[in-house]
Amino acid sequence: MKHVVELIEQKKREIAAHPFYRWMASGPTSLETRFDFAPIIANFIMGFSDMNRWFMRYPAPASAFERAINRHTREDETHARLFLEDWRKLGLDTRLGWRASDMLGWYYAGSETEIFREYGMEIMQMCTLNEDPLVRSAVMQSIEAWGHVFFTASAGAAAELTSSSGVEYRYFGPYHLKREIGHLLFDSRLFEEATLDEGRRARATALVNRLFEMIRDKSDRLLRHAERAAGDAGPPSTARIAAAAARAPRRAPLPGEGSPTRRRGGPVAPSQEPVQRALEQRKRAAAEHALFAWMRAPGPVDPEEKLRRIALFWTPDCMGYRDLNVYALAYRRPTDRRERAINRWVADLQSHHGLYLRDWIELDMDRRLGWSASDTLEFYCASQHSEAQRRSMSAFVKLAFAHPEPALRFWLMEALEASGDAFFENTRALARRVEAERPLRLDYLADRHALSHPALEPDEEADAVAFKAEALDARGREIAVGMIDTVFDCLELQFSLSLELATRGAP
Repeated sequence: MKHVVELIEQKKREIAAHPFYRWMASGPTSLETRFDFAPIIANFIMGFSDMNRWFMRYPAPASAFERAINRHTREDETHARLFLEDWRKLGLDTRLGWRASDMLGWYYAGSETEIFREYGMEIMQMCTLNEDPLVRSAVMQSIEAWGHVFFTASAGAAAELTSSSGVEYRYFGPYHLKREIGHLLFDSRLFEEATLDEGRRARATALVNRLFEMIRDKSDRLLRHAERAAGDAGPPSTARIAAAAARAPRRAPLPGEGSPTRRRGGPVAPSQEPVQRALEQRKRAAAEHALFAWMRAPGPVDPEEKLRRIALFWTPDCMGYRDLNVYALAYRRPTDRRERAINRWVADLQSHHGLYLRDWIELDMDRRLGWSASDTLEFYCASQHSEAQRRSMSAFVKLAFAHPEPALRFWLMEALEASGDAFFENTRALARRVEAERPLRLDYLADRHALSHPALEPDEEADAVAFKAEALDARGREIAVGMIDTVFDCLELQFSLSLELATRGAP
């Protein structure tokens, strides 16, 4: 383990020499705008709490190493609120002028934030695939080493700003740096004196090297964004473009247009019939949920307002589905027709979030909520209102990374899509009533998802794959049924919470 610790220290010294950290400590821009780069790293910071809770932490720690890791995660999961606190104190909401839709487009789908989201997913994969605490600790210590470099650079500038403004900046300032130093994972000899065999040492070393590759890339992008933000009088361009595209005129749908593309039919092999039955049973039970009765019932809440209340709750699912598909379910380098078949389905599913953002704006959610960028971040990334969705998404990501076999990835995707059947049946009815009465287009809620699907190059081999017609062994059946139960358990809880929020009528 000493070899791993020494490697991390070497990589830490190298990253500390990166020009971004000199820029942050003593850059040419004013102290008042020194931290205007913060929006580009918001994904990693706001998601770090959930990463600690649901990927790094052990649910049932069985050793001193696992207990030490768990203690460490409890401190790191608190940092998101400090970040929001500084965001507001620094006046970023005013300088950005973002509405909720701008923040949603930036956070879940912005091109500038893409690499931070992708790398966040890769770290989750590292933790999922490395249960061994001695190997997982190498991931955590590498991130911690980067944090020490980052906050050493930011603390001086934040302290200077405090001297002139009289305001304490606890995330970027000395307060956070002191806490980082105070809970170092390797501050005791527990990990450093542990012995790794050759295989574990090789895995830990590879993880450290890959993490610092990512950290260097992130540092490059932070510097470019910081320099651009320092010379730009307006908010980052992608947020403006997302909002403008959502307001662009759209033609009326043709009859039957936008009905969902189905890849889920066809014959079911005898060995897969128990899995199909389990899916159908869960679908029938979910369709009877009281949320859907509320959506169908006449009453004082009109269809448009019902859809607004639904949209308020389901944003993390609808917007976050893109990255789940792109970075957890898709194969980065598909090796055969079955993996290509999964990727072709992913190509459709990852496109739906754009329709959802348009619906958000069509429903006038920005004006009605009146949320700033930080209000939006807080509600969807750090509040009890969104905790169930964030926990569910973490469970789905874990299942995808833990089961790379195409037949099992297929069943996870099938369960996720099937869990939305009753939901979209009911939003479709509401949305089409609204469209009939108002000059609105609600393509996502009206279930016209196929409107966003990209044109794909022909691939007859991949399109001919029929996953349900293939044989599935007992292990595969057990895993597939477990996936179905996990997905529907999560979504049924969310149905209940959504109904509770909708009937209260306010966040």
